[in-house]
Amino acid sequence: MDLKGKKLLICEEALTGFKGHYYTWIKAIRHIHASAGAEVMVAGNILMDESIRDEFKANPAYSTNSWSGIYNHPKAWRRYANVFRHNLKLFMENRKLFRQTGKVDCVVLTAARIYHLIAWYFLCRLYLGKYFDRAVFFVLTSEAVYDQEHKNYHFKASSKLIGSIIRRMSGYVQSGKVVFAGDSHITCGEYEVLTGVPFRVFPSPGAGLAAGSQGCEEQHEVPHIVFLGVSVIDKGIDLLQDAILQLLDDDPDLKARFIIQWATKTIDYSGNNVDISPELRHAEQVELLEHTLDDASYRYYLQSADVMVLPYRRLEYFNKISGVAVEAAIAGVPMIVTENTWLSWAMDEYGTGLTVKDGDVRDLKEKIAYAIRHWRELKMQAEARISTALELNSSERYLRNMWTAHIQ
Repeated sequence: MDLKGKKLLICEEALTGFKGHYYTWIKAIRHIHASAGAEVMVAGNILMDESIRDEFKANPAYSTNSWSGIYNHPKAWRRYANVFRHNLKLFMENRKLFRQTGKVDCVVLTAARIYHLIAWYFLCRLYLGKYFDRAVFFVLTSEAVYDQEHKNYHFKASSKLIGSIIRRMSGYVQSGKVVFAGDSHITCGEYEVLTGVPFRVFPSPGAGLAAGSQGCEEQHEVPHIVFLGVSVIDKGIDLLQDAILQLLDDDPDLKARFIIQWATKTIDYSGNNVDISPELRHAEQVELLEHTLDDASYRYYLQSADVMVLPYRRLEYFNKISGVAVEAAIAGVPMIVTENTWLSWAMDEYGTGLTVKDGDVRDLKEKIAYAIRHWRELKMQAEARISTALELNSSERYLRNMWTAHIQ
């Protein structure tokens, strides 16, 4: 897609540092648009890291960050009051921002929720066609509450407000001037039920960037079993540690290499620390990455993986995507993922691997053992699906979603 002459404005009040998806998403969105010829501007928080500000040439437009927890309050009326308070502040700061940027073709919010959408409803009413011709709102948080089996759900009481605001913008959506978007077909489906407004499912913005560097020529005598990403309890790093220790206890000479990124402090759901076991730390088969990886290092470990292990807990990851999973599929790496989650759906659509029962260390141990025995076969199956993964997650597909009024 040729976007020469187009101007894109990325707005993200939570862009302060390198934590979360904000920096990596914005970097990817900025890159694929610049590659297509567009001029890209970024607006972030006044507390933005100086290196990010310099890299993106970003405008420190936003004085607060609603994601930081500053509005949490035990009284419901105070929480609702904070919603309107923040929207008013955001409206004023965006109006000031527009005067600085001039007219742009498209505005993107990378993580919109009720703290932003009331302001943007009024911004669309006043300035759509004047300061921006199009707006894309990514809504990534879920308003659904699922039963224990994650088969049925109802909506939170607070969802009525966001549902009402989105419905008020349905006319803009029908005209193609506003797009409500998500990265998970599950979450998008929830919002369509809640609002009756169509949501558009986007591929991961960083996935297309991996296309030119997929595959690895390094040959291994034993399989490399890899875990990459933030070492939070939601991603099951404690389960992985226990499963590996059981495998090594059964077979101290196990012919496998485990590469685990454990770079941040891990706290369980009771508030207790989950520490790296001395047995894991000193095992010959284990390499611990206890630091943040730069792009080159991350890419190296991803492409050298023979199996990617993603035992994410369903409680948090039933309807959330994983950029690591998408990039693993593009690199032709088989996966072990939790069953009945977005990850298992994505693996079926364009990847290869095994599913594991939610939170089950014994099952995870058995699936890793199977992968160690059959890693070459699994690797061949995954490599055969690279073209499908690329097609469904390409930068071109992302751009079509962003700029086409109506996707058929």
